Amino acid sequence: MKILKKIVIVILALIAVYVILGLIGPSSYKITRSIKIAAPLYVVFNQTSIYANWAAWSPWAKLDAKAKYSIENDNQEVGAAMSWVGDPESVGTGGMVTSEIEKNNKFYYDLTFVVPWEMKSHGGFNYLQEGDSILLEWFDSGEFAFMARPMMLFMDLEAELAPDFEKGLADIKKICESSKSSEAAIEISEIEVESTPILYIALSSPLNGDSIAAKLGMAYGEIMAFVGANNLNMGGAPLAITTKFSMEEMLWEFKAAIPVVENLENVNVSGRIEKGTSYQGKALKAVHIGSYSESANAYYACEEYLKRNNLEQNGEPWEEYIDDPMEVKEEELRTFIYYPIK
Repeated sequence: MKILKKIVIVILALIAVYVILGLIGPSSYKITRSIKIAAPLYVVFNQTSIYANWAAWSPWAKLDAKAKYSIENDNQEVGAAMSWVGDPESVGTGGMVTSEIEKNNKFYYDLTFVVPWEMKSHGGFNYLQEGDSILLEWFDSGEFAFMARPMMLFMDLEAELAPDFEKGLADIKKICESSKSSEAAIEISEIEVESTPILYIALSSPLNGDSIAAKLGMAYGEIMAFVGANNLNMGGAPLAITTKFSMEEMLWEFKAAIPVVENLENVNVSGRIEKGTSYQGKALKAVHIGSYSESANAYYACEEYLKRNNLEQNGEPWEEYIDDPMEVKEEELRTFIYYPIK
């Protein structure tokens, strides 16, 4: 009985200590980081308040290229949502829903995790114009259940999460400040495109810059070897023709293509190489100068141009790589981006 009594006393003492720690432990948290971005306000706002754009800069999207995403009503209105199912050791399973939004002023969301543990928080962005720059603030806040508060005395969420916020903000800044980042600075024209014979390889890749670059490089090398072996002549810059772009699957399907001068009707292709013709008709043409990884704003500018001028897209876009990255500095690389229109 004495032993049992001692055990009960010890248990009660531990409970008392836990309750005391719960009373003195933190009941809530808020992590805030900010950065100055030398770019137009609307560019920064759209980069962060459209869920489809998060893949380009989210520090967590880069942790698990195989995660499956689902985006609903991505219209910059309350109720827009993004959810994901990924590796429980990296990005887990969860989702976020836009809870409050005011154009060019604030974008708030409610975040929920269900794997590896259940957790809810509230976060978002605030935008403040400071001269020619935007002060972008990113925050996340939440409350701790009473029973979790003692553990929070021994955890430093600031040290754990803040580096991810800083990395994400740095990537947002890089994207928004990329050369020719604003719509006004991006040269957009409406043109007529002539069809040309092409040799191509159909590919797919996760939305990962290294994977895409490797697949394009290998495909172009394979096609150019075929061009040389068959005494053909290159008829233009290399192309990447989109056949499918899916944020939900984090997947890009495309044709790595080389235009040729000759008619290919009597040319027998082999292996992965196929033959065809490129698009013919009306198109928007945007000129992006800089790193390939920073071309998102050129796409956004084209989409804004389509909306503003009541134009209807007539198929998937494609890219034309004007300069050889082995010969031209990254910041000077020219990429022409085309949107077929009716």
